[in-house]
Amino acid sequence: MENGHAPPPLLHDVNFELTSDGYEIWFSDHIASDHPVLVDEFADWLQDEVGAMNLGQIDHNCVLADGVLSDQLRQEIWAWWAARVDGVDLG
Repeated sequence: MENGHAPPPLLHDVNFELTSDGYEIWFSDHIASDHPVLVDEFADWLQDEVGAMNLGQIDHNCVLADGVLSDQLRQEIWAWWAARVDGVDLG
């Protein structure tokens, strides 16, 4: 990527990577290319409903946030995507 930020190996449509300050959520090309509006809606949901701090978005491939990625939050994120995209690969 242009800012030198490379994705982790993408094994699923929704992938997580922990960072020193928080977490990143990386999306497969299937999500980023076929559902960019949903990526934007997801970012809004993550900030407004979940209260993610310092939310950033590199493009439709990645959303970054400060804080802890708990198992509960991971489950909520998977549920959000499963409710909106048929056949989404969550792992």
